[in-house]
Amino acid sequence: MSRSSIAALLLAISSPVLAQDLDTNAPSITRADVSRLKPGEFIWKPSLAPAGSMTITVNLRAQRASVYRDHVRIGAATISAGRPRHRTPTGVFRILEKDRIHRSKKYDNAPMPFTLRFTRAGVALHGGIVPGYPTSHGCVHLPRAFARALFDEAPIGTIVVVTNERPWPRTVIHQAMSVSSETATE
Repeated sequence: MSRSSIAALLLAISSPVLAQDLDTNAPSITRADVSRLKPGEFIWKPSLAPAGSMTITVNLRAQRASVYRDHVRIGAATISAGRPRHRTPTGVFRILEKDRIHRSKKYDNAPMPFTLRFTRAGVALHGGIVPGYPTSHGCVHLPRAFARALFDEAPIGTIVVVTNERPWPRTVIHQAMSVSSETATE
């Protein structure tokens, strides 16, 4: 392997924005940017909206997650959701608990770094393997560096919208933002 190949590989591994051909000066993250992501890739640009309320959307059909702050997409990632016998639940939830170094109580003490739990049954967003198809026992696996960045930014109470449909982001986010804490599904 040549030095330039090694340098390119190291840059790709260490870069918080992993999408190829992404214009890093662009004012927003587009749907096209998100659709070009390959398994394990993500985009993280919190400077697009440095303050405001946050919403996380998870599209199980597309195996993608997007993070919005103040209605502006600041991040997107490929995911690996629950496989057929362990489906990820759909609905509108809130982050109930954060745990930086969580280990599974059900599945052989498996590491679940940067856990953002959103159901009482233990379903969470967390760092994990993201091969491009559903592999989890119901949780939403995120690329580890993306999970870390999201963990640092998302407060407890952040809305998480999980769907099997092709949501129109503005509509989904507007509806999710109007959900009160009393009506959010847990």
